[in-house]
Amino acid sequence: MPQAVDELITEAAALPLRDAAYAIWRQKITFERLEGRVWPRRDQSTPEAAEKSTRESQAQLKYEHDFAQDGPSFDRLRRAHPRATDDELKQTIIAAVKFDDDCFRYFSYGRAEDYWKMCIRAVERAARDNPSYLETAYRDVRNCVAYCMT
Repeated sequence: MPQAVDELITEAAALPLRDAAYAIWRQKITFERLEGRVWPRRDQSTPEAAEKSTRESQAQLKYEHDFAQDGPSFDRLRRAHPRATDDELKQTIIAAVKFDDDCFRYFSYGRAEDYWKMCIRAVERAARDNPSYLETAYRDVRNCVAYCMT
């Protein structure tokens, strides 16, 4: 496993369990790249085949999101917090995914105000529903929402 993966796990290990779960979830794409995840080739031979491949890929991503606690995030969090019980690990991953989803769900383009304020408002609302993360997590997700929602 690449050294960079170990560094990400070490960084997560220094955080409380909730924050570690969130950090690992937010960095899932980085982990996949570093760990060498290989995606199946998509069939582009016909428009129908391409559409089917797209639907299958989307279904796989949705499954991995909906059951994150049973996938690689669990193993990564286990490495960062080996003393936590399986139930604690799974519950914190579920909470981290919900927090992340809420931050983006609460973002609204429909307001006539400063873009950054919309990002802050979305994360503040998500924070009320998902308390107990470190301020650094809220800061990082504000920046992520701002970057992703442009």
